[in-house]
Amino acid sequence: MAYKLNVPDSIVSSQEHQARTKIRLEAAHSLYESIKNFDIDSLEKYQTVLELPDEVPMNSNPKWRDRPFGAVSTVQKAGCLAFVSKVILDDFTTENISMESIVEEIEKKHYRSWKLAKRSKTLNIPRATVEGIKAEFPDDEEIQNCNTLDEIYSVAGEPVGIGGNMFFIDNLLYAISDEDSSIVPYLGTRIFNVVELLDCLEFNCPVPFRVGNAIYRGDPNATGGHYATLFGFDNGEAVIVDSNIDQNGGVYRIPIQQLFDAMTENPDLVCAWDTSSLLLC
Repeated sequence: MAYKLNVPDSIVSSQEHQARTKIRLEAAHSLYESIKNFDIDSLEKYQTVLELPDEVPMNSNPKWRDRPFGAVSTVQKAGCLAFVSKVILDDFTTENISMESIVEEIEKKHYRSWKLAKRSKTLNIPRATVEGIKAEFPDDEEIQNCNTLDEIYSVAGEPVGIGGNMFFIDNLLYAISDEDSSIVPYLGTRIFNVVELLDCLEFNCPVPFRVGNAIYRGDPNATGGHYATLFGFDNGEAVIVDSNIDQNGGVYRIPIQQLFDAMTENPDLVCAWDTSSLLLC
């Protein structure tokens, strides 16, 4: 399969953004309803576990853990989108794509989102610079009067991480597909119901997904969301490859009900990706 790491930019026209957001929400609500109405008991004896990676890229690896990730935080603290992408690339391509190249692609293609604490606008420029921030706030007189980052932070607040843009995985699947493939980003890369999710596993295709951390980790103090990859179900448990879990080499097992509850914490943010389309490439 021909392959080049060249993911389409996150920045698109307003019309295209509205169209992809509409599909994203349709997929989210459809999968949400499917999970909520699914008979979990039917999976109690279900056993389909894909071959696990020989080596899971861990976020604690000193090669990249302290590397800044965009304008805010580090790869270890906020890079789950990159780690899921690495797992998928390793599974579906024969190329050795480095974590650094994936992180750089997320940054330069504007998939790393952040904001200034005292401003509501979402930013996705790769680095915080005086020139870059001023360009994002042309009508903000307070920011325009600043000459240094410290001055900007004093009036607009420090940079705060929002997270990785989930459209990156859609566009990554599109980017690594064959040139003649009919894969359509967003519409053809999302899972809309549990049957499609199970079909992916039956086709030997791992499933990237998003969860709310509090339920996923069983810790009410855990905040935000997280991306990981489903490799199967085994007698009532989900078998997950998660680069944030140091124990057991990055393989995390939780009850299927806990996984589904974590996936459906927010109906608008439910997402899982259909990687089976890559088999046609």
